[in-house]
Amino acid sequence: MSFHRFKRKLNHFWEAYRVVFYTVVGLCALGYLYYFLTTIGPRSVNSDSRVVAVSAAPSDAVIQSLITEVEKLERSYQLAATADLVTPEAMQSLEAAVNKQKELILMYPNGNYGQSQRLSALETKLDSARAAVTVVRIEQLQKEGEAALTDARYDEAARLLSEGLKLQREVNASNASSRYKNYVRETALLQAIAAIEATPLFEEKEAAVKSAKLAVRDERWGDALAAYIRARDLQGRLNREYTRTRYADLAGYDRLESEISSLNSAGVAAEIDAKENAADTAAKAGDHVLAAKLYGNAFTLQQEVNLNYARSRFVSSPRLDRLDSKRQSALARPLTDRLTAMVGEITADLAGRRVVSAEQRIPEASALLERISTEFPRSDFQTGALKIKLSYLSLKRTDLRALQDDVYEQLLPLPGASGLLMLKTELPQRIYALVMNTNPSRNPGRAFPVDSVNWNDAEDFCTRMSWVLGLKVRLPSVDEFRVAIGDGLTGRMVSADNSDNRTVATNEGELNANGFLDLIGNVAEWLYATSGSTAPVGGGSYLDKQATLKTIPTENRPRIDRARHIGFRFVVVLPDEN
Repeated sequence: MSFHRFKRKLNHFWEAYRVVFYTVVGLCALGYLYYFLTTIGPRSVNSDSRVVAVSAAPSDAVIQSLITEVEKLERSYQLAATADLVTPEAMQSLEAAVNKQKELILMYPNGNYGQSQRLSALETKLDSARAAVTVVRIEQLQKEGEAALTDARYDEAARLLSEGLKLQREVNASNASSRYKNYVRETALLQAIAAIEATPLFEEKEAAVKSAKLAVRDERWGDALAAYIRARDLQGRLNREYTRTRYADLAGYDRLESEISSLNSAGVAAEIDAKENAADTAAKAGDHVLAAKLYGNAFTLQQEVNLNYARSRFVSSPRLDRLDSKRQSALARPLTDRLTAMVGEITADLAGRRVVSAEQRIPEASALLERISTEFPRSDFQTGALKIKLSYLSLKRTDLRALQDDVYEQLLPLPGASGLLMLKTELPQRIYALVMNTNPSRNPGRAFPVDSVNWNDAEDFCTRMSWVLGLKVRLPSVDEFRVAIGDGLTGRMVSADNSDNRTVATNEGELNANGFLDLIGNVAEWLYATSGSTAPVGGGSYLDKQATLKTIPTENRPRIDRARHIGFRFVVVLPDEN
């Protein structure tokens, strides 16, 4: 038979019987494992070298006698415990049972699990019996210790609580039942003892604080500093060594550090006060150079306090900012005085209609204002309103003459009111648009009255017009409005009867007896108000009937109202000739 043929038959045989082969091998392996597991563990060897298992129920008379005696002693204790009569004799029976159970276990050369469990149970019962008595003693010691602590008998309190702690730790470490163990009480006793030990330190710290405060009151700074340092050191020790007591106080430590830092910096703080007061005096006297120097010195000293005495009560970033603001204000004072004078000259030029002179001053004043804002940004000189005013005048510089001419042509003296001029017509849209760079009117037309403005828009216009004229400009009061109307209702009265439901031009129509136009009708007009959320509107509008307009209607409306039938005119207050 050739080798290849033999190989094929062998392969065929393997494919047919390999499952049987694996099964036989697996069974053999399981059998060996079973044999191994059943033969490991304790065993004894006799003279014939045969392995014999230890008997769970020994027949030796001595061992059996001990077992019987342990059971008898345990029953004796149990009878007393069931009757709640655990006498010293009962405790002695249980202790004897434990000792004889230990003796019994020693007779087993390789141990016996059942007897070991029996010993553990007896020891637990014995420790629990002892713990029941000990817990009563612990509670008594704790009560007596707390009473001694209340009466400030600290040594006695420490002795009593320490004894209680020792007993509680013994119970907690024993085999007693868990109901006798009390780890919370152990912790509480430990903390109470620590608090007693810490009390003298705390009282010494409190005495040092009191002494320091008295020294501060009497301005004995050296004594105060020494007392605060002593108090801080004692508080630090309390925080380190008695962390769990009520005397540990991290915030208190920080406060003491702050007091020490404050005392260390008190001299510097006094010097800061002196220099600031001297600088204030120099500033009032007009010596701004000296004032700036003194403010600068105070600023430097305050920086030193903030940097070197971080916990001091004299640390103050707001004061640092205030000193810097005062210093910059003093340095800027010559420039601000010059700017104030220039703005006054510009206003006087515009009030006197010297527009060319005002036009020449405006760029110089704007440049000076920009310099002050850049070089002295913390100066208390109020540049905001001036910047807006000068920026506006710069923007309108080429329109100032035309605006003044247009307005003055339409101003009339208010009868019976010296120094007041009123616009004879309602404010036309061309002037409003030129002053405000916008036109909200819903009845558009350059010569038509501005409409759809609220009271705040009218006030804003008056502010800007006062810049243009160099005079105070405001809305007319209700009384001034009625004075301008006069006694009769002469002049044009644009109403719902003749308006075709829209406004008409302001430069046409019949004037009233005082020379004013459209005080009644066309658009109603916002009037002056001092406070509140409403303002008066007078004169009626093109939406009202003639009969209504003849009553000279006036109403209060919310200042934020915008309506297509409401506009305004203004009053110019001339300077007092005196």
